[in-house]
Amino acid sequence: MMPQREASEQVDSTYGRYEGDQTFERRAHETFYEQPLGRGPADKVYPALPDNKNLLRLLTFVVAIAALIAFSFICLIIAGGTGGWISFCAACLATFIIAVVVIDKIK
Repeated sequence: MMPQREASEQVDSTYGRYEGDQTFERRAHETFYEQPLGRGPADKVYPALPDNKNLLRLLTFVVAIAALIAFSFICLIIAGGTGGWISFCAACLATFIIAVVVIDKIK
C-alpha cells in the first residue's frame, strides 16, 4: 500500500492545479502592439508578396539601351556632323542620369 501524504503537503503543492487560460490573462492587459501576431487560432498568415525589384531594374536598363540606340540613329545618322555628336553625347548623359535615378529609387 502507498503511504498517504500529509495534508499540509497537498495544500502547498501547485502541481496539477487548474490555473485558467494563461494566454488570455497575459493578452488581456497588453496593448494591441505588444501582442504577438499569428499566434491565435483565428489569425491568418499570408504569403509574402512577390518581389519585382530586379525585374523593374532590368526593364529600366533595357529601356535605357533602346533609348541610346534610338538617339544614336537620330543624332548620328539623320543629324550627322559635329552637332549630331554633341546632341548624342547630351542624350547619352541625360539617359544615364535618368536611368541611375530610376534604378536607385526602386525599393
